[in-house]
Amino acid sequence: MYELLLYIHIVSAVIWVGGAVYVQLLAIRVGRSDDPAEVPRIARHFDALGSRVFVPSAVLIIITGAVMTVQMWNFGQLWIAVSIALWVLSAVLGAAFLAPGSKRAAALFDAEGPASVAGRRVIARLFLVSRLELVSFAVIIALMVFKPGA
Repeated sequence: MYELLLYIHIVSAVIWVGGAVYVQLLAIRVGRSDDPAEVPRIARHFDALGSRVFVPSAVLIIITGAVMTVQMWNFGQLWIAVSIALWVLSAVLGAAFLAPGSKRAAALFDAEGPASVAGRRVIARLFLVSRLELVSFAVIIALMVFKPGA
């Protein structure tokens, strides 16, 4: 059972982290585009991806991680506690900032058109926060691999 949970945990993490990296690379590419309609188009896709891909994978990560911890580890270990704290931070950022920000940017682009300065400002903040979130993902991965103190 542990190996199955570990497999689901790793696949979910690959989807979550790999998706976040891809989103950043795509955002950089779109940001350099001469087509003003590219940014609003990509913003709508990110909103859909967040709820349909990132949220389910993040939920699977925490559920499988918790069950594996109960089976083989304990929540008092520093590498597990810090990983959970960073996961919670990411979940809160996603729910309180990234998801509403994506919707706000889409609404601004709908109201003001694809060249909306306000919409582009919102998108720029979202991408900055999600780039910082990638740093926390790298820390979580390092903690999972090296298990300091285990």
